[in-house]
Amino acid sequence: MLSSAESRLTVTARFVAAAVLDLLIVYAAFALALFLRFDANVPNDSWEWYPASAGLYAAGFILVGTLFGIYRTAWQYAGVPDILNLSRTVAVPTAIGFGVLLFISPRPIPLSVVLITGMLVFLATATWKMSPRLSKWTPLSSYSASAQRLLIVGAGTTGQLLAREFQSNPQWRFRPVGFIDDDPRKLRHRVHGVPVVGSRRDLPALVGRLGIDMVAIAIPSAAPQVIREAVSVCQAINVPVRMVPGLERVLSGEARPSDLREVTVADLLGREPVETDYSQCVEAIRGKRVLITGASGSIGAELARQVLRLEPAALHLLDVNESGLHELYTQLVRDSDAEIKVWIASVSDRARLGRVFGVAEPQILFHAAAYKHVHLMEEHPDEAFDVNVVGTLNLFEEAQRNGLEKVVFVSTDKAVNPVSVMGATKRVGELLVKALGAEAKTTFCAVRFGNVLGSRGSVVSTFTRQIEEGGPVSVTHPEMARFFLSVEEAVSLVIQAAAFAEQGSIYIFDMGEEIGIEDLARRMIRLKGEPDRPIEIVYTGERPGERLHEVLVGDGEMLAETPNPKVFKIHSSDAPLYSELAEQIRRIERGGAESQAALRQAIHQLAGSVRDAA
Repeated sequence: MLSSAESRLTVTARFVAAAVLDLLIVYAAFALALFLRFDANVPNDSWEWYPASAGLYAAGFILVGTLFGIYRTAWQYAGVPDILNLSRTVAVPTAIGFGVLLFISPRPIPLSVVLITGMLVFLATATWKMSPRLSKWTPLSSYSASAQRLLIVGAGTTGQLLAREFQSNPQWRFRPVGFIDDDPRKLRHRVHGVPVVGSRRDLPALVGRLGIDMVAIAIPSAAPQVIREAVSVCQAINVPVRMVPGLERVLSGEARPSDLREVTVADLLGREPVETDYSQCVEAIRGKRVLITGASGSIGAELARQVLRLEPAALHLLDVNESGLHELYTQLVRDSDAEIKVWIASVSDRARLGRVFGVAEPQILFHAAAYKHVHLMEEHPDEAFDVNVVGTLNLFEEAQRNGLEKVVFVSTDKAVNPVSVMGATKRVGELLVKALGAEAKTTFCAVRFGNVLGSRGSVVSTFTRQIEEGGPVSVTHPEMARFFLSVEEAVSLVIQAAAFAEQGSIYIFDMGEEIGIEDLARRMIRLKGEPDRPIEIVYTGERPGERLHEVLVGDGEMLAETPNPKVFKIHSSDAPLYSELAEQIRRIERGGAESQAALRQAIHQLAGSVRDAA
């Protein structure tokens, strides 16, 4: 490693070398300008003034260039702003020389010579300073014969970044041969030497005519329909299709334009990007002790990751899944210096929860622990009751007893007019939130959303496994439909809702369009299946507790806007008494249900145990 003195010496040597070369360029340009002006017959008096005039111009150029920083520019990465800066550096001594000559009579050097000199200096200095950048540009003939021919969908900022990166790195074996873009103004134009050859409707013909090996979609903000059409066309003609990372990820350094990834189900379903008030979320979490239940699950683990980025004082993770907690903890401690502690415990264990709260002293609780599989909870209502109902009550009681600031209960759209045991247990949790809102000092709120893409045991995970096994793909009913969120989107909105939560409030997300499960299966088969191995869809029939269409807003509920346009507050007249509801839960816990059937009925009765607020 160079010492400070050696480093300064190196910088000085580079400056001197660049300045000397610029000096020679100016003298040569001035001489050439004289030859051009006088048609190679330069008068003697002009030649007499040439050394001093060229020297003054060169001194001015080097001085202005030093002030404008052209000798500190990394020209191998230069762009338009650097070229404009160089043009200003040339313009200043040119303008000064021109102005001085206006007041000299007779003029030993014609005014036109100064202007010609400026143009020649700019062309020469721009050429040699940009030579490192120009040397990185790779013409089509420089790619190896094995390079894959790439067609880029989208000739915007992301697309041109992708083309430039592959041109600068031909060893990556991708050769951009064309863009397609629906903007007619770009047609037949060139971007980094690569032509815009057509629009999306020309995709099938262009793939064959240009011998395309791969298609890259470089439109991060593209509507799902656009992506679906492009993917469908590519699959029909058996050409691989990839997605380019969004511009924000590229600019932040999270990804390179060349990090092409496979198209995901989330791309095909598509939703408008979720915008959260990051500063508000930081204000709600920073410096606080946070406890997350169900931390090893899909929602809980993503909550842990996102909360950790908001700089909590401590993060406590609770779950009964010892292996899952260990894996999550290993990931988190590798990327953060914050205090992180895991607790292996069940929310249904009141005594254990008391010890956890006593040691952790949390200020904010995210309650995501729950049994969630509808048909399994129909078979095991006792487990659903113990974890989803008793466990929730245990946590809420500990939160009040320990004076927590805020409790966020993760609910589900299945809690709306529930027809399943699982949905009814989640509805009881919502009712506890509303009941506590009337009397607790701790702020209780609930967040209700639908299915999470890619969560453990979700329909997407099931379809993926079945497709990889060669099928068949099982769909319960051809008319069944669900709302979907990505896990990252769901969690970011949970934290956002928690940031502006009001006492006893229930929030619901803008879930977008409802997606047919059969349609989802067919999209995934087209995306992940093999054209020469058709995959069959079989219908297995509805399972206990399932309904064809989920409901987001229940009977008697109305929606109100919140500071985030993607989050809505639910207003209703339900006003259960906390003491009565808690007592009913404890009575059932003590053995108030004689059979599984009786327990199912009791859970549904709890979910409807409300009285009119009036």
